[in-house]
Amino acid sequence: MAAYCRIVDVVFLIFVGITCCQASAFLSFSYGVLEAKNGTTEGSFCVIYYPNITSYPSEKADAVYDSIIDLSSWDGCSETPPSADDISDKFVITSNGNCSIIKKADTIKRFNGKGLLIVTAQVMHLSANTSYPVEIPIALIGQGSKDILVGLGSSVQIFIYSPIDGSHMDYSLLVIWSLAVLTVGIGAYWSGLVRHDLQKQSRLMSQGHSGEVSEEAKAILQEEVSLSVTPMLVGVFVLCMCGMLLLLYFFFSYLVYVIIGLFVLASITAVYQCLEPIVRRIPFGAVKLPRCDAGFVRVHVEARQLLLFIGAVALAACWVVYRKEKFAWILQDILGFAFSVNMIRQVRLPSLKICTLLLVLLFFYDIFFVFITPLFTKNGQSVMVEVATGGGSGVSGGTGGNSGSSSGGDEQLPMVIRVPHLGYDPLSVCWQRYSLLGFGDILVPGMLVGFCHGFDLATANRRKLYYISTLIAYGLGLMVTFAGLYLMAVAQPALLYLVPFTLIPVFMLGLCRREFSILWNGDGQVIENTRLTDSSKLECANPNVDSTKESLSERASTTKDRDALMD
Repeated sequence: MAAYCRIVDVVFLIFVGITCCQASAFLSFSYGVLEAKNGTTEGSFCVIYYPNITSYPSEKADAVYDSIIDLSSWDGCSETPPSADDISDKFVITSNGNCSIIKKADTIKRFNGKGLLIVTAQVMHLSANTSYPVEIPIALIGQGSKDILVGLGSSVQIFIYSPIDGSHMDYSLLVIWSLAVLTVGIGAYWSGLVRHDLQKQSRLMSQGHSGEVSEEAKAILQEEVSLSVTPMLVGVFVLCMCGMLLLLYFFFSYLVYVIIGLFVLASITAVYQCLEPIVRRIPFGAVKLPRCDAGFVRVHVEARQLLLFIGAVALAACWVVYRKEKFAWILQDILGFAFSVNMIRQVRLPSLKICTLLLVLLFFYDIFFVFITPLFTKNGQSVMVEVATGGGSGVSGGTGGNSGSSSGGDEQLPMVIRVPHLGYDPLSVCWQRYSLLGFGDILVPGMLVGFCHGFDLATANRRKLYYISTLIAYGLGLMVTFAGLYLMAVAQPALLYLVPFTLIPVFMLGLCRREFSILWNGDGQVIENTRLTDSSKLECANPNVDSTKESLSERASTTKDRDALMD
């Protein structure tokens, strides 16, 4: 079971790191809100427009409503519309034909139309190198939204506006910050305890005190104190992350289901392992079930362990079934919390040298895939953001639906903590927007914090300076990340801030306390220093041991000589 869990975690960890033509080729598009009313009946719909072609007011207070006419059976490409006399001073709804958007707009304008609504299932990519002499406002609307809009009645009137994105404070960032810091704090604390316990039990075994080690501790000793990682392996791991990110970018619609499957397996394991220590303290349900032998798998568990496993499977299954519902983020965050805590506990890096190398490589990895890749992608979006959000863009099929269908059939990668925007958001009719934080932005700094806690325990640092300082620094780094997100209004590579914020305090503390060499070399030197300390303590506690042994030897020798003389 432990080996299976380790394999699932290591494979999924590679994917977790993914969270991990020129930009000017097409015109950029924006989302807007279409408000419709017919007497007391009202509705809000999502539309897409091109700011380079059409401008809409940013405030709803500037509303000027217009009538509409449904000509969606006409593609707008012929010279004369079906009801030419009825389109004057109205927004005309047409289907998406093979002619250019300029021709559609010119035709509507010639017959005194007020504006153009094009029914389409996806965004129309317009070349940025072409001029668009359009004199009427244009917007794109989804088929489902159009059907509901027309169903409001023939007298319905509409108004389109473009709310300023990011003009309101997003309090969901506070929830994500609290959840991330709590995850790192618990996972790193647990990791340090496990590391210290393994070091202590290993030292007892090596000194021949195996009788003092409990059976449970001997079972734990099958787990390594830390990963046997070399700098070469760290480099290979980061290269694998780059490769997997690119594969997901190009083959998202296929690999997204592989990631979902791995996430389910890893989260079941994580929920079980996180709750098992608590379940073991329950005073009932400890009866052993009959042993089950199925080939090379032998299972002999307690009733309470079986119930816990069933509960973990049920929780993951609920997320799979309801993952597209609005409340699914709660289930995903619970599973993500358990997964992250368990991963930080299990993946224990051996030294500050390995921690630094991993964090620095991922520092540049994050910057490249967020800030540099938009220069090379077709739509000007970063590879990291496209993969994390599911990629692709479409038009909402109805009110309140998600605007932007991913290339994987509205699927998104589950390896993020996500919380819906809390507060007023007029663009919620386009999609339920979420604040996201990738698991990698929790796990990578969390491994460093876990190493620091283990070092505090190994060196008997009662104040736990390394653990507390790096945890506080992680929280401050997240605050700076969110501040950058709010001020720049673009996705931020979190490790750009988290890596220096977490590494610098460790380096400064190590240098000030003259422990940097031990920190840098890690577990090997810590264990050796601890053994030397234990030996010196034993000698100090028993200063007459050697002299006693010598006196006993001399006494035995004298006795033998005396017996020989008597003979």
